[in-house]
Amino acid sequence: MDILKAGDMKLTKSGGERIELLVAKWGNSLAVRLPANSAKQLGVGEGDTLIGEIAPDGRMILSAEGRPVGKSQIRRMHEFLSRQKMTTPVVEDMRREARY
Repeated sequence: MDILKAGDMKLTKSGGERIELLVAKWGNSLAVRLPANSAKQLGVGEGDTLIGEIAPDGRMILSAEGRPVGKSQIRRMHEFLSRQKMTTPVVEDMRREARY
C-alpha cells in the first residue's frame, strides 16, 4: 500500500479520488482540513456546509449541501433539449373536448 501525505490523492478502482485527511484538535472538537483542490472539485468554500454520511462499514462520505448545477451540466441539458422533437400542443384540444 502506498503511503500518502495529508492532502495527497490517489485514484480508486471506481475512478473516484481517495484523499488522506489529517484529524486535528480544534477547540474541544476534532476537525479535518479539506485540501483546496478537493474543495474546488466539490464546489465548496469557507462557510459552506458539507453533509457527512457514515456508512455501516465505518466509511464517511462527504457531499456538498444543495450542490448547485454547474455549467457543464447546464450545457449537457441544453444539448439534450436541442435533440428533442417539437410536438404540437394538445392542451387546447383536450380542453375543448373535456366534459365538465
